[in-house]
Amino acid sequence: MKIGSLHWKSMVGVGLALVSGATAFLAATAVSHACGGLFCNSPPPDPFAPLPVAQTGENVVFSIDKDPAGGAPALSAHIQILYAGDAALFSWVVPVDAAPTVTVGTDRLFSTLASLTQPVFTTTSEIQGECLPEPLVPGNFNGGGTAVGAPMASGPTGSPPAAGGVVVSFQGVVGPYETAVISSTDPMALKMWLTDNKYTVTDQASGLIDTYVREGKFFVALRLTNGAGIKAIQPVVLTFRAPDACVPLRLTAIAANPDMQVRLWVLADSRAIPKNFYEMKIDDARIDWLNAGSNYNALVTEAAHGNGGNAFVAEYAGPSNIAAGALWSPGQYDLATLRAAQTPPAYVQALLSMGLGNDSQTLVLLAKYIPMPAAVKAMGITDSQFYGNLAFYWTQYAFAPSDLAALTNEISDKIIEPRHTAETMIDAHPYLTRLNTFISPAEMNKDPLFNLNPDLPDVPLVHTAILRTMCGARQFMACNAPVQLEFPDGRLTWIKTGSTATTCNYTGYDLTPLAKLPAAEMVFQREEAGQGQVVTDNTTMIQAGLALNNNAFPAEQKMFPMTVTKGIGTTSTQGAGCGCGVARGQGQGPGSESPAARALSILLSALGAMGLIGRARSSRRRRGSPKK
Repeated sequence: MKIGSLHWKSMVGVGLALVSGATAFLAATAVSHACGGLFCNSPPPDPFAPLPVAQTGENVVFSIDKDPAGGAPALSAHIQILYAGDAALFSWVVPVDAAPTVTVGTDRLFSTLASLTQPVFTTTSEIQGECLPEPLVPGNFNGGGTAVGAPMASGPTGSPPAAGGVVVSFQGVVGPYETAVISSTDPMALKMWLTDNKYTVTDQASGLIDTYVREGKFFVALRLTNGAGIKAIQPVVLTFRAPDACVPLRLTAIAANPDMQVRLWVLADSRAIPKNFYEMKIDDARIDWLNAGSNYNALVTEAAHGNGGNAFVAEYAGPSNIAAGALWSPGQYDLATLRAAQTPPAYVQALLSMGLGNDSQTLVLLAKYIPMPAAVKAMGITDSQFYGNLAFYWTQYAFAPSDLAALTNEISDKIIEPRHTAETMIDAHPYLTRLNTFISPAEMNKDPLFNLNPDLPDVPLVHTAILRTMCGARQFMACNAPVQLEFPDGRLTWIKTGSTATTCNYTGYDLTPLAKLPAAEMVFQREEAGQGQVVTDNTTMIQAGLALNNNAFPAEQKMFPMTVTKGIGTTSTQGAGCGCGVARGQGQGPGSESPAARALSILLSALGAMGLIGRARSSRRRRGSPKK
């Protein structure tokens, strides 16, 4: 199975492997940031193109509401489903902790949150000192980087399953799906029910279902209704009570790609944490700052694999109002204007003016109520081309009668109301956390659980490094001056040597020596209070590696000793050989380093010469943590 490209057979055990993006209608385009009506300076060329967003893994949005009485929190899980193939073969089964209420959501929730919480890696440029004048204005200078960048189903009822039987808590149509919520104490009986209802149970799925039944799970089973095409697929919303939010990755392993991305957003009153997976902090020194963090996903993958695949990165943690009004606002969608439209061209124009052209359901509904004439279809015209130029085709071809009133009702039910519901959910929760990882099937050996920790700090969205050109007292022209890179935490490395040549040579920056450093700076086992346990601490090794790189710039080190700001938040003074960092723009005279700093510098240099610096040093791991 290739997510988003190859045909998927109907099967049980796919679990959240189908929860991996949008429908086949959405383009599975890996992009650094979304672009469209809400997020760009100009509208997209195709008004019916959905907002592009990376669609290579599983996307889930959780909301968590604590029970004032101390019971299990109320959870809502918005799950995106991607499927390509025959609609008749589509089936999806996911285990949950309690019998949920099942509704449908909007893909726009995912594209919006993905865009608004995408980590940004950028650089700013500074000049320290006074530069010599350059003989010519350069045509191209190495500068800073740029930014990376439905109707409600009735609530489940039913009594606990009797031994050997299957309890169907809910069965009916929800959005485009034939839906059932089932449970049993007998794995064989549950698998027989699935088989009888045309859900194929593979051998691998069979064993996992046995495990989930023993754990007391309920199962949500979905199939597309007769006549519904794959373009009608919408995200599924499950609402229930459970101690923790959970993503059932064990089932996903059956049909997952290597290095599959898992992204989730958690709306709550404080920061979300992985409870039984690790949380990693990526090493800033490994980020490709010169190319706007283009290697970031590769670093997350490397760091996750270094922790058995069972680790997430917190990419944003902060106020949820970053997404306020992005999905729905009062008066934004004027149904009266739609109902007043007398012809299909006027109707579509009104639809586009409200920004509803790029919803995954728009073309589906237009094709249902304003079908393309057979003569136009025979020309090979696409849906986007047809509805984007409907006024032209309206004057040239005979159209079937259109029920625009019914179309408006469905647009309200399937597009506008899900957006309203999603926006209400965002507004009702003050805090938003985005977590991300890449994981392969062999590593999907447990289901990650998520809960909250109010003690942890925010995680910023924008990360900025400084490219500092060191001209000194008219010692260099800017084009030939040595350049330091200062990381967001204050640590420093040299990335360009200086030249006193009288012409500009424009030598490039070099970050390749830093590629040997660890991808993860810190790894934590988070808990629901405090920082949690430090599983791995690579800061010493990283500082030593930076020192080794900086020692390759002896002239620059001697010329520009600095006051350093260590990555762990304390300050000290170091001279030549320091690999920790610099305070921005603060210079010192030679010989100002402390004896302890000089000793550390000499020690680091010696270790580097002996080839010992590259060895990983970790804090003692907590009992039960996996070996790296």
